[in-house]
Amino acid sequence: MPVREYPELPKELEMYVDKPYGGLFGDNTQIRIIIEIVADPYRYYRPKDFEELIGASAPSIRAALKNLTDLGFLIKDETDMQHPIYQPNLDSKKLLVLTLLSYALIDDRDGTQCLDDAILDHCDKRLKDRTQTLASATYKSYDIESKVDTGTYSVKIAQTNSYFKYSEGKA
Repeated sequence: MPVREYPELPKELEMYVDKPYGGLFGDNTQIRIIIEIVADPYRYYRPKDFEELIGASAPSIRAALKNLTDLGFLIKDETDMQHPIYQPNLDSKKLLVLTLLSYALIDDRDGTQCLDDAILDHCDKRLKDRTQTLASATYKSYDIESKVDTGTYSVKIAQTNSYFKYSEGKA
């Protein structure tokens, strides 16, 4: 099998390689686990996976996984008590915000628009029902008069400061 050659990393980016979130949160087992999860939030993880991915000890990984589960960042499946499976809580706002933060760091570093695109995508997929216009109207004033057995009935509808005012009364 031929050896695949990768392009060399530019010197100005080398400082980001071993600093999770650009060094913003320091460097420990829990942060390294969070980085792996944010990078692939649709995967199921076992503690052994993190040993291989981040090279930390089993006790520190177990402690970090327990803490992240207690915080609601991970969901633990204990059907096999000897080999628990963890999955990211995709409904967690923490996961969303950390994903957006990773895009912001890329934007700051490279001058891209990843964060803006991610926010627009999130709004389009998750917040559309809460943000879309339900109705719109133009400014018109109507005077409606009608004769009823007991006299004349008048209805006036007018828009004031983008709210509708409805008034009625007998003439």
